[in-house]
Parts: sequence; C-alpha cells; structure tokens
Amino acid sequence: ASGVGSLVGIVALSLFLPFFIMNAYAIVYAVPPRPVPIDPGLALLSAGLGVGITLAATWFAAASTLRETPASLMLPRAPQAGKRILLERVRPLWSHMSFSWKVTARNIFRYKRRFFMAIVGIAGCTALLLTGLGLQNAINDIIDKQFGEIYHYNMVVREADDVSEEDADAAEDVLADAGLGSAYEAAHTENMLAARVDDPDGEHQRFELIVPQDPSAFADYVTMRERLGHDPIELDGEGVVISEKLATELGLSQGDTVMFFDEDAVGNATGSGREVYIAGVMENYVSQYAFATPSVFGSMTGEKPQYTTLFVKAAEDAAQRTELSDDLLAIDGVKTVGFNDETIDSYRTMLKSVDAVVVVLVVAAAALAFVVLYNLTNINITERQREIATLKVLGFNPHEVNAYIYRETLLLSAIGALVGCVLGIFMEGFVVVTAEVDQVMFGREIHALSFVIAFALTMLFSVLVTLFMRKKLSDIDMVESLKSVE
Repeated sequence: ASGVGSLVGIVALSLFLPFFIMNAYAIVYAVPPRPVPIDPGLALLSAGLGVGITLAATWFAAASTLRETPASLMLPRAPQAGKRILLERVRPLWSHMSFSWKVTARNIFRYKRRFFMAIVGIAGCTALLLTGLGLQNAINDIIDKQFGEIYHYNMVVREADDVSEEDADAAEDVLADAGLGSAYEAAHTENMLAARVDDPDGEHQRFELIVPQDPSAFADYVTMRERLGHDPIELDGEGVVISEKLATELGLSQGDTVMFFDEDAVGNATGSGREVYIAGVMENYVSQYAFATPSVFGSMTGEKPQYTTLFVKAAEDAAQRTELSDDLLAIDGVKTVGFNDETIDSYRTMLKSVDAVVVVLVVAAAALAFVVLYNLTNINITERQREIATLKVLGFNPHEVNAYIYRETLLLSAIGALVGCVLGIFMEGFVVVTAEVDQVMFGREIHALSFVIAFALTMLFSVLVTLFMRKKLSDIDMVESLKSVE
C-alpha cells in the first residue's frame, strides 16, 4: 500500500504541487518551463522515506503483538482498566458533570496511545491550515500596511539628474495647480549597496537612499515606525533609518554601523565605502530603503543632495491623474511618473497565486484530518463493539450511542486543533521567511480570523468523519457482538 501511495505521489503530486508553488514565484522570477521533469534521486529518496516510515510503524505494531503468547492472542483483547483522572480532583467541576461526560473524560485518558495519535494528527492538520491562511495574511499586509499605514503618497515623479532649473520649476508649477488637487515633497534619491562593516567584501544588499529636503514635512508622506509596538522613529541628524528587511539581511540593528557603497551602471559596488550609524530600523515591506537628513548625507558623501524626486499626493480621480501625468511627462526634464496603484495591482496578482497555494494546503489538511480521524474512529469502534452493544442492550438510543463515541472524537479534535494553532505559528513563520525575496518583506502577523477559520475547518472535517462513520455504529448487532466471546 505504501509503495502504491509513493508511486502516485511521485507520478502525480510531484508535478501537481510544484506547479502552484512555481506559479507564485513566476511573478518575481523567470522559472523553468512547467512541469519540471522528475528527479530520479529525489523520487527514490521520497519513496524510500514514505515506505520506510510505514514499515517502521508496522514493525513496532507487529513486534508488540508477537511478544504475546498464542493463547492470549486467541482470546478477545480485554479492555483497558479505567483509572481516576486528574479532572476528578477538581470537585466543583466534576460534581456538576453528567454521567455521560464523566465517562467521556475517563475514556479519553483511558486510551492514551489513541489520545496522542489523534492530537498529533489533528495538530498537523490545523497547523497546515494556519500556515496557508497566515501566508495569505502575510502578503495581504504588504498592501494594507505599506500602502495604507506607511506610504501616504500615491505618485512618484523622477526628474533627470541634470534637469534644468526651468524644467524643475515647470514641474513644480504643474504640481502646484490647485485644480489637480496635489501636494508634494522633494527628495534626493540614489541606488546604493550596503554591507557589514566587519565584512565589507561579503554580501551586498541593494537599497535606495532617500534624503528628503524637509525631514519634518516628509513625515506626512512616509510614516517611520518600529514594527513591534509602532513606536515612532524620528529622522534626525544622528544617522540613517534603514528598513527592517535590510537590517535583517545584514544581521544589523539600531545602534550598529553599516557600510554604504556607491553603485556603478551594472550594479557593482565602487569606492572604499562609508561607515554610517544606524539611528533606527523602520517597518517596511516593499523594497529596501535608507533615509537620511541632508546634513547626514553631506557628512557622508561631502556633496549636496539633488532634489530630483518628488513624492506626490495626487488626486484620486482617474481623469485628473491622467491629466497630471500627461502634463508632467510633457516636460523634458521629467523622466518617469509612477503611481502606487501599479505596484498594488502586481501584488493583487501575486495574491491570486497564493490563494491557489492556500487551496492546496486546505485540501492536504482535509485529507490528513480524514485519514487520521477515520482510522482512529474505526479502530475505536471495532475494539469497543461489545461495549457499544452493551449500551444498546441497556437502552441507549442511537443518538446517545453516537454521542458516547463521537463526543470523544470531537473533544480530541478540539484539543488537537488548539495545539495545532500553536504549532502553526512556528510553521507559518518558517514558510514566510523562506518564501520571501530580497526586496520584499512579508507581514509577520497572523490575523485572529485565520486562527478562527483554521480551528473551525478542523472541527468541520471532524464532524464530516463522524457523519461518515454513523452507519458503522448503527450496524453493530447487539446479540452477535455479545456472543462473540462465547
């Protein structure tokens, strides 16, 4: 059975699952043509692990049975003895529990192996769900936080480095036109490379240095704050404020020193570099940035900043935006006019690919939950046929018999789902950090609604399994089951 399952996984799923993942990466990277050929080494390793783990589990189960004597194996297995549980010591709670709930609580801890198997299986299911939903939250936060809470401009105008004073004035006149309803703030921008001071020849990270003409007014266009706690960061003359992703990639933090290099036409570092003090690490999700005051820029480079980039709060009306863009591009000194909407649209496209990955994870989680719960419930019913038949003889109606068995399943599912919510936090964190690219930082928060959905879906899968197994309970024959020992 494990061999057939491995073969299906290699032939079908090894092509199906990477297809969705590679589609998500295709938004950023040029990926190989799909489907990718099956790698024989990886296929054999995967099949070996799948078959090997199955055989190991089978060996443990068989070995424990073979240690018993033949005479004991020919007799029905005696039910495990019930014991007092810790919950019974909580007298106020235990005394108010009904008989059926007391039996359920004792049975859960009576079969400890089944208890832990259910917890592990259901926790894995919930963790998978939370990973998929958390990944969706992480990319959604790029849009909601970067372009809603951090950026307060919606348009960037870039002028040529050698723009004439006449063209610069013309661009400012267009932006000052009250009819277009726009405000702007000028800044110096240039692409640079950053490295650790103790390893200047090591890994270099590309970033954009932004030097606002009026740092205090620039706070209305970009909110500088820490991600945890949202404490504000002041852009003063002490040093530079760098984005969190840049700090993480270089392993730096506030108070450290970073090495800045100029960048040549092909993206290589030039010059001996300059050491700069890190005054703050700000929350940022799209691209990597460093912000500095004109005085810090002057002391760092010995040059005066050229304010050729304009951050604009343009009108929301599409017709006015088009008119504003056309008027600016008609000026010779204006190179580009870009709107944040274009970047937002690209991330919306990325979200569609992530939604497909989430669907795959939900289907995988549902399959895991069904397999685990079906097997455990089936074993539970099979091993306890005489007990269930006795309940029927004593007068339990079908609803009470179902509740007697399935209450345990649903309680185990709830406990496993809670454990899975904790496990999912770590799984989601690993996946998010692994899936990130150099110029993007995903959100680091899992929304409360995702926890609720992951828990609710796990419980839904559990309920579906119990409904599927109802017929097995109803088919237990009272007389035949009680005669089985004879």
